[in-house]
Amino acid sequence: MAAALLAMASAAGTAEAATSAAGPHGTAATAGPAPASGSAPARACTVDAPRFTSYAGTGSNDPAYWPARGTYATTTSRCGDINLKLDTTRSVRTCFKSGSSWTCNGWRTLSSGSWGLAAKDVLDGTKFFLQFSGTARASGLIDY
Repeated sequence: MAAALLAMASAAGTAEAATSAAGPHGTAATAGPAPASGSAPARACTVDAPRFTSYAGTGSNDPAYWPARGTYATTTSRCGDINLKLDTTRSVRTCFKSGSSWTCNGWRTLSSGSWGLAAKDVLDGTKFFLQFSGTARASGLIDY
């Protein structure tokens, strides 16, 4: 009897592991190494978000921008949006890689001191950069 119960428990555990590895859409997930004992889980979106400071622009056709000129940021699975908490109220727009060029969305005004969306419902792995109205540097918190 004990052997039969042990075999049933083992089979149930195997089925459960196979189901969870398949993910919500039935596609097998790639397993990475197990976290070290005592390590913290991945942080939630906007929790302990990093600070940023944009680069100053040079004129009306070259507004302040982030990250450095000629580079871009790439969205992660941590956030579904590009989130900013600016130190001062400012308009921002997000420019996305589109083939061999870049396409920018419309300007959005974000209030200082509260989280706002520079872009909403952005796919994981999307390349982007930000532009800020005016030439002065923008600063605050960012998460994406």
